[in-house]
Amino acid sequence: MDYVDPEKMKQHRILLFIGYILVTFAIIIAALVLFYQASGGYGVDKNGAIIQNGFLYLSSVPGKAQIYLNGTLRSEKTNTRLYLPSNVYKVELRKPGYQSWQRNVVLDGASVERFDYPRLFPTKLTSTTLDTLTGKPAIASQSLDRRWLLVSQADSTHNFTLYDLKNPTKTSSTISLPAAVVTSPTTSESWQVAEWADDNRHVLLQHNYDDKLEYILLDRSSPAESLNLNNNLSASPTKLTLNNRKYDQYYLWNSDKTLQSTTLKDATPVAVADHVLAYQSYGTNTILYATDVGAPAGKTLIKLKVATQTYTVRTVTASELYVVNLTEYSGTLYVVCGSHADERVYVYKDPISQIQSRANHLPVPVQVLHVTQPNYVSFSDSTQYVMAENGSQIAVYDVLNKHGFNYTMAAPLDAPQAHANWMDGDRIDYVSGGKLVIFDYDKANSRTLVSSEPNYKPVFSPDYKYLYTLQNAEVAGNRTALVQTPILIPADL
Repeated sequence: MDYVDPEKMKQHRILLFIGYILVTFAIIIAALVLFYQASGGYGVDKNGAIIQNGFLYLSSVPGKAQIYLNGTLRSEKTNTRLYLPSNVYKVELRKPGYQSWQRNVVLDGASVERFDYPRLFPTKLTSTTLDTLTGKPAIASQSLDRRWLLVSQADSTHNFTLYDLKNPTKTSSTISLPAAVVTSPTTSESWQVAEWADDNRHVLLQHNYDDKLEYILLDRSSPAESLNLNNNLSASPTKLTLNNRKYDQYYLWNSDKTLQSTTLKDATPVAVADHVLAYQSYGTNTILYATDVGAPAGKTLIKLKVATQTYTVRTVTASELYVVNLTEYSGTLYVVCGSHADERVYVYKDPISQIQSRANHLPVPVQVLHVTQPNYVSFSDSTQYVMAENGSQIAVYDVLNKHGFNYTMAAPLDAPQAHANWMDGDRIDYVSGGKLVIFDYDKANSRTLVSSEPNYKPVFSPDYKYLYTLQNAEVAGNRTALVQTPILIPADL
């Protein structure tokens, strides 16, 4: 019998041993393949060859857009995740009724590329006049939460119209500043919006009159409680800004270039810095400023003050204009600075840690933005991008992906615009040729939308479903129309 035959039993054991080795080897190979798929993005193609893959995340507004990769339609729609071989892809998003969105994407093996910002604009825009205003408003400004639009009335120096963009069909209201709050001019006057407080109720106004200026704190909810800050603070600053966007806390920049802080509760000024040439605050106790105190001849120091500690960030060329800005992205402080006399703007990541770890050394920038005579810097709403600008010349740094972009806009800005603006966290807008132009941070997907007056920044509803612009009214007389334009087709509103 075979099972008692020693020779056959020996062969059986050998075959069984070989079988165990092959199974073990197969398990190891499978485990390695799974490991490399999970950690290195490797996969196997239809021919059995090992390839390296990456993840591509695609979202869009509106959602459920068709996805084309290198001209081929995919079965998936936005918002989705694609697991693809490393390659260069031409990505195109399409949806009926909308202009397509497209860009080239370099997908490396084991990489993750995320595009959650694409916005498709309708192929046809239909606008409706929401209101017709007398004359040309001096100001039109939107609150931080995008709900309120404050427009000055051209036929009155103390009256403003307030629109609720969350409820645009609701009748607008008129806000009247108390006569005692505003100094009456004898020759001329003008108004500017300095900034909104983070309560979205108070707005800081600059009133220029008879070659003088005063700051008015307008309370849109209770206009009678509006204040003349010059009177309440017993101060006449050259510039007044909110501290941490709180309506009752301020920085005062005076004619002698001293910078002070003060509050409505205690108007006693507190010294912050001397001989400040430009400044920008962030949070409750952080100031980035330019000063010539201690600077070499022909130079200016850019300093960062946090609470009681002051750090030197950079030495730049002395100029009449300096660009400074700062914010946090994912909990990390980013600082931007430059001089109008130079051709670059410097971006720093966590400069304080660099300074503290390397005594007597200035921090090293993570990016240098090349712009001739920069005159403006700003962070996008998401703070992922920082833009430096001079007219049509723009440089952008992507903080998250560590990419820089330099380009010149094809169409110039209409006067009196000084610079372009961030539409949201990912797009830039400006007015050229009487039309609103919007494009992605890297200049891709430029779209010309509707007519818009360059004197006023276009605004969007809180949910970004509607665009509001001020245009010349097509009626007799000097009138301005507040126009509402859906930026989604009716089926997606």
